[in-house]
Amino acid sequence: MIKLVLTDLDGTLTEDRGIFKVDLDAIKYLRLLEEKGIKVALVSGNSYPVLRGLHTYLGFSGGVVAENGCVVLHKQKIRVCKPMEKHILKEFREKFKLKDSWQNDYRECDFGFTPPNVTEEMTKWAEEKGLYINSSGYALHIAFRPAGKTVGVRKLMELIGVKKEEVIGIGDSLTDLDMFKEVGIRVAVGNAEEELKKEADIILNLKSGEGVKELVTMILEGKLDGNR
Repeated sequence: MIKLVLTDLDGTLTEDRGIFKVDLDAIKYLRLLEEKGIKVALVSGNSYPVLRGLHTYLGFSGGVVAENGCVVLHKQKIRVCKPMEKHILKEFREKFKLKDSWQNDYRECDFGFTPPNVTEEMTKWAEEKGLYINSSGYALHIAFRPAGKTVGVRKLMELIGVKKEEVIGIGDSLTDLDMFKEVGIRVAVGNAEEELKKEADIILNLKSGEGVKELVTMILEGKLDGNR
């Protein structure tokens, strides 16, 4: 039986990839899951304050995994990763001529930059400094290892007390590959990146928020039982 649904935000709960408007109908559908006793959690590269506010006002109860796994909310806030050092951010920004995400003022561990493209030189630089580096397609992210949605999702599931087979994860970008490692059913929205689709158990027909509605309908109709 499904007890927890983990959903990404950008490109998943929004109206489309690259559009920063939450699909309100998708939220209504997810609230139907909450009414049935299935918890909904937000798992995203966004900063903790952004996700903490959304979690409350959207009516979810499953918690938050923010900063690509580095900060978790379940009853209380927990920092999972090592805090970032300012000199590392300065070096990264200047070396690769990057622009800070507006959310960097509110981040602790995982910091975002644009343009969002990871180069071989960046990857080598990050490895030498013990950093996690990834791109959501919206921003380029760095954090001290261990990081990535894997560590945050694992911690949240431990705190809630759910098993892997009781959890569904839905997303659209490469950072969601980390989330997929921890869940029983891996779901990609219809407009997800191709590499994510290759790892998905279910590829939805519809894009972003419309795809979320499609998934919720499947759950409510009993078409998913936690077994692949």
